[in-house]
Amino acid sequence: MSETDIFLSYARQDQGIARLFADGLVAEGFAVWWDASLRSGETFDEVIERNLRDAKAVVVLWSRASVASRWVRAEATLADRRNKLAPAIIEACDRPIIFELTHAAELSGWTGELSDPRWRTFVSDLHRLVKATADREAAAAEVPVAKPQAATVEQVAAPARPTTRQSLRPGNDEVIVAGPIRRDSPLPRSVPTEPPSEPASPSEVHCLEIEDGELAGESIAVDSSGVKIGRTPPADIVLPHKSVSREHCLIGLANDELLVTDLNSTNGTFIDDVRITRSTILPVGSILRLGQVSLRHAVRSSSEAQPRSRPDAIGRDDRAQPAQLAATP
Repeated sequence: MSETDIFLSYARQDQGIARLFADGLVAEGFAVWWDASLRSGETFDEVIERNLRDAKAVVVLWSRASVASRWVRAEATLADRRNKLAPAIIEACDRPIIFELTHAAELSGWTGELSDPRWRTFVSDLHRLVKATADREAAAAEVPVAKPQAATVEQVAAPARPTTRQSLRPGNDEVIVAGPIRRDSPLPRSVPTEPPSEPASPSEVHCLEIEDGELAGESIAVDSSGVKIGRTPPADIVLPHKSVSREHCLIGLANDELLVTDLNSTNGTFIDDVRITRSTILPVGSILRLGQVSLRHAVRSSSEAQPRSRPDAIGRDDRAQPAQLAATP
């Protein structure tokens, strides 16, 4: 098992704040690796990659400089795929869209004070992540490697059983927010394939139904492209209510479940009156509250998902023209 607890990823322009984080994490008892640990004569990219893969958690410091860094993006992507990404925002910036559904600690302006409540919460999350990764590594080390055995005639003839797909971790890079992801794979060449047919339309649609106000009962259909909800354009769905932030939350569709991510809204995003702080599954039947606007998650047939009135206010075929769903100030 690796002796490195945390790999610190940052842009070169942020080296000063990166040192604050490294010193603070060491003071909290973590074994930290960052590129200041490189020794003379070591191969830069090989050492970084080895420590990145071995670390139990990867702390990515998001800033305007790191968002533009191909190195930081690559390190964050690898960490997210291995379920050990722990991002922190050190400067207001637009994160890469693939990481918008991953909760990031808000530590802008942090000066190294270990008693800062934001820091204490971040450290607590890191302890849990490091322990979870260590437990996975220990469990994997204990699993014996089975020797391959020759298949019997019966096994060769028996059809393969379909495997059950695991639910996605909130914030995983398979979360669909920018477009559909192909999930089909080619059949073996030895298996004859039938001529392709037109894909069938989904029989059920995830909807967010407005609970109150002048548009009570109207629906927002959430498809594989996901939606951003806010008070003003360029949000995909515009709810011009004073309690809704300009960019309030993201709704993503992953593995047939809705994931909600708050975008640092002023009045908060709530699921069944519980404020969320990271990407959270919205169960069917639950109430999503954005400020003072409430919407219920429902699954409807394709015909039922069509807007019941004012169809021009619901459609999202033209992403350049956000739908305006509520006019109550």
